[in-house]
Amino acid sequence: MKIDYDSSVNQKIKGQFVQREVKACFSYEMDAILRCSDDQRDGDLPTIDQIDNFYLPTCQNCGYSGNFTVPDNGETFICPSCKTVTDEEPETQPQEIFEWWIVTEFLYRKLKAHGEPVLEWGNNCYWGRTCCGQAISLDWVIGQICEEMEILSGQKYSWKEK
Repeated sequence: MKIDYDSSVNQKIKGQFVQREVKACFSYEMDAILRCSDDQRDGDLPTIDQIDNFYLPTCQNCGYSGNFTVPDNGETFICPSCKTVTDEEPETQPQEIFEWWIVTEFLYRKLKAHGEPVLEWGNNCYWGRTCCGQAISLDWVIGQICEEMEILSGQKYSWKEK
């Protein structure tokens, strides 16, 4: 069954999910922290190298960035976009992070599994959001996570008001 992530009912459900799982914007602070030079760091501040999924495999043929299909033999890589097959591991490109958000550990794990840039530091989990200009509830990855949880309209555990 194809689910319309953007129906008014599902937008409301995704909004409730975001309200529950996204705690606060941390963009200004994280940008300042990540800009610190090595001689300004006290060893406790995170670096770009500690961001999970910051670098994504990128197809040199079509420019797709994300997870590649790896058949059982483990010796070839297939681009899911253009179906290019290569025996060399794809080069990686950094993702452009526009915003940083403090999120729950649950959402952190889900975002990490979806290839979103995330960072665990101190007592918090952070999401490096790679889009901006729209509500977080409209991000494609939020719709995918809600669908996997089966909380959208018509699904087994729907959060739709009755």
